[in-house]
Amino acid sequence: MRFRSCLAGVLAACCSAIVVAQPPEQHVHPRSEPGVGLGEIRFANSGAPSAQAPFLRGLALLHSFEYEEAAEGFRDAQHADPSFAMAFWGEAVTYSHLLWGEDDRDAARRALERLAPTREARLARAGTARERAYGTAVEALHSEGDLPSRVRGFAEGMRQVSASYPDDPDAAAFTSLALLFSAYVGELPPDARRAARDEAITFAERVFTQYPRHPGGVHYLIHATDEPDFAARGLEAARRYAAIAPEAEHALHMPSHIFVQLGLWDDAVASNERAWAASRAEVAARKLSNADLSFHALQWLQYGYLQQGQYGKARGLIDTARDVLAGVDLTNPLHVDGRYTVGWLSFAYAANTGDWSGPVCSTTYVPAAPGSSSARERSFRGSAIYQAAIANMMCGRDSTIESLRARVTSLAGGDVEAPLLKTTLLHARLLASIREGPRDLDALIAELPPAGRPPVGPPSTLRTDELLGEALLKAGRPREAVAAYERALQLTPKRSAALLGLSRARLAAGDRAGSVEAYCQLLANWHKADPDVPALPEVRNGAAAR
Repeated sequence: MRFRSCLAGVLAACCSAIVVAQPPEQHVHPRSEPGVGLGEIRFANSGAPSAQAPFLRGLALLHSFEYEEAAEGFRDAQHADPSFAMAFWGEAVTYSHLLWGEDDRDAARRALERLAPTREARLARAGTARERAYGTAVEALHSEGDLPSRVRGFAEGMRQVSASYPDDPDAAAFTSLALLFSAYVGELPPDARRAARDEAITFAERVFTQYPRHPGGVHYLIHATDEPDFAARGLEAARRYAAIAPEAEHALHMPSHIFVQLGLWDDAVASNERAWAASRAEVAARKLSNADLSFHALQWLQYGYLQQGQYGKARGLIDTARDVLAGVDLTNPLHVDGRYTVGWLSFAYAANTGDWSGPVCSTTYVPAAPGSSSARERSFRGSAIYQAAIANMMCGRDSTIESLRARVTSLAGGDVEAPLLKTTLLHARLLASIREGPRDLDALIAELPPAGRPPVGPPSTLRTDELLGEALLKAGRPREAVAAYERALQLTPKRSAALLGLSRARLAAGDRAGSVEAYCQLLANWHKADPDVPALPEVRNGAAAR
């Protein structure tokens, strides 16, 4: 659960995927079952006939990152056939949520040790040479090395499986996933990271083209193309994933990764409305804690509303989060999103509407971290420190840069990371130039870092180029402001705040036609906007000034 769930009833299904036999191997028991909402899986294996349905269900769920339910499926397969090594290796992979910043190697190793105490003994239990090749790759992922070397070993192992079994779609799908792991946490140099991303796209596209209802191919293609320059290659996958695996809540949310990168706000909203509703239905049906709700989908839903100018709905989600979390225990280390979501939503509302008089001044805070912190926890905590510091400044509680520096240091417990402090202070100085008039703007521009990577989803901070554009416009330098806003839109296409700034900057620079074009793009975003959005009359008039 947490950032995804699957719809009620999926675990009761005998099998939620279609399996089509691969070329036969020794002791392989291929089996076919009708799919009921998790996609189509092709994976011949040596497990007993009674292990087929739960194993295939677990595999389909794993490809859609429904990790807890996938682990249950694999454990059911183990119970049906205690010698079925692939079921143990499958369960081990369910504890590696590396694209979410989570990795429970201890749980994975406990699962593996139930099969046999050593790597060699486990590999000896493989039913076929193909299964042994899979096992070798999974064993590398959960070996004794550090995380970067483990994921690189997993990627190399999966490449070998794909090379040996080129007609195996799961081999290609897991190779794509392993390459994404390497690109994210493999500590690769920039060129190698780009190459890993490109290779991940190639493997995922191969699966999606040849097996268009395979959940792994479509899912990993979306992940691999999750930035503006590549998102068009993932658009067909985004359009189809929810229909391929409608019983996986993550499959309902995941298309919005592409929709956000392309500025398709109506699609992004629809995707996350479905995902949030599915999450609430699942929690209610299974009588789970509200800490298990998909607050990830809720954050993305609010961001879509904000880009549409539906500010009332966006603000209402802050109350929704507060209500569903009232009295809920969020101390479990796995409940990262729920722990930070009220503050995140409050800051996002202020940052995207410019309204710093509302919830952000009372609800943005830094929660106490649990005893052990995942990479995901550390990322959310860093964002929360930044958000709380900027909110304190905008709400009038920290009036100087030095007081802000002290605030960040205090929130971080005295151990503040240099990039976090640098970004917070840089944005604070840009905000001061906007609010109080330009001062040392050229010196500030000289300190700006190179353009960063596009955010994956809703930005957790203010956008540097948007702040710079506003400061330049305030300083009477509209042409430079135009350039800043255009850079912003390269990283976050069709983002409403950047389009509004670009419209104003082009008009101030004497580019009436360019201003009309930007206003028209923004008006398209705002075709469902609340009638009281402050800039809406300006945008309508600007779009009409042809």
